[in-house]
Amino acid sequence: MVVRDQKLWRHVAVFALAVLALGVAHQWVNPWLRYDRAALAAGQGWRLWSAHVSHLNTWHTVMNLAGLVLIVHFFRDLLDRYRFWSWLLFCGLFSSAALYLLDPGLDWYVGLSGLLHALLVFCLLLGWRGHPWLHSLVLAVVTGRLLVEQWPGYDVDYLRGWIGGSVYVNAHLYGAISGVFLMMGVTGFERSRIGHKER
Repeated sequence: MVVRDQKLWRHVAVFALAVLALGVAHQWVNPWLRYDRAALAAGQGWRLWSAHVSHLNTWHTVMNLAGLVLIVHFFRDLLDRYRFWSWLLFCGLFSSAALYLLDPGLDWYVGLSGLLHALLVFCLLLGWRGHPWLHSLVLAVVTGRLLVEQWPGYDVDYLRGWIGGSVYVNAHLYGAISGVFLMMGVTGFERSRIGHKER
């Protein structure tokens, strides 16, 4: 597999170490970083992004970082540092805005899992032409899981013993949707840039 960007892992490592440090210090930093509806209404806009790098406990942090490493590893031919940071900035803002606008009953939220769904969907769509059958299969599995999570009676507490809280399934849904929009935006921008250079 051809690696798209030799420096990508350096950026991932810096991000992962920062998230790990915040996860270890969750008791002290979460009040200032988590998605908090009242605080956002009061103008604390940084929480739109910082909510996704905050976690309930160390296990929650490690589980999400493991997911991040796996996604980056399997899609290192598609990801570069620019796409990586575009994912964090755009999908973080989109997902938090969706939570704020569509889930008025949600008081607070932390976790990277919604953005991991965004990154996975983004990569699957981005690389679909190269592996249409495999990527279609995985997209079907991801879509099926998202639908099951929305089913009434879905057990959102299945990880409580590990992460110390419930899974907020709408974050996964909004994250996946943001991954679709990110793919459209990135491919459109990159095609326009190539077209401009060819003129």
